[in-house]
Amino acid sequence: MPVRRQDWSPRSRNASASLQGEASVVERLRRELSEAGLDCLCRDRADALLARAGADETRRMRATGLDDARKMRDAIVIVTALLGELDEVSADEPDTSVFAEIAGLFDDLEGFAAHGAAAARLAARAAGPHR
Repeated sequence: MPVRRQDWSPRSRNASASLQGEASVVERLRRELSEAGLDCLCRDRADALLARAGADETRRMRATGLDDARKMRDAIVIVTALLGELDEVSADEPDTSVFAEIAGLFDDLEGFAAHGAAAARLAARAAGPHR
């Protein structure tokens, strides 16, 4: 039975890409407030609020990274199962598009693995410096 490839491109690349290169909202607010010259009482409240917001943002980024990594793992499992059908393809296969589909499955594996690694790194960065 020939392998039939479907389109499984990672859907959450934009979310991961936007979180990777930008300063967080909390960090931008913290920077702006430090330049505003707030009085002590107001600064203490703002710092406490920003600390809570930063912790929430860290958890959200970590959860997003883990969720993306799990999705990529699941996609890899599916593609690997489809590649199991490679044993049923012979060199005499009359439908030569099967070979292109097999190559596409390997390309998908490469993309899913790269996206999963980037998502895991995003989760690690969200956790802060290595502990």
